[in-house]
Amino acid sequence: MAENRMTDTARKADECLMVPLTDIYESPDSYTLKMEMPGVTKENLEVIIEHNNLEVKGRVALADPEGKELKYSECAMDGYYRRFTVGNDIDRNKISATFENGVLTLVLNKQEEVKPKKIQINVG
Repeated sequence: MAENRMTDTARKADECLMVPLTDIYESPDSYTLKMEMPGVTKENLEVIIEHNNLEVKGRVALADPEGKELKYSECAMDGYYRRFTVGNDIDRNKISATFENGVLTLVLNKQEEVKPKKIQINVG
């Protein structure tokens, strides 16, 4: 599994998108990605796998105080974006996602053919 950082062609020029902090774990059966996206709600989260690209997009919905005009902002962050290149060892039909407390957890199960198998030894 290889990572691609956001490119200029993957976002609009007027957007301020952050790359979410991500931890990746591997087991014999799967890869698990944990991505931090504070300020994102489940409704504003999108995970898409197409061909060998896994894209994660999260929009931050900032509420403006009623009747107040924004005069200064360090960064008017619109959300998060990250794209990963995944290999053919990932089973596209067995990807699961959970989102809790601003952390997205993706489990990408490996194809049965690439999982380690213990070979039984027969006597004889």
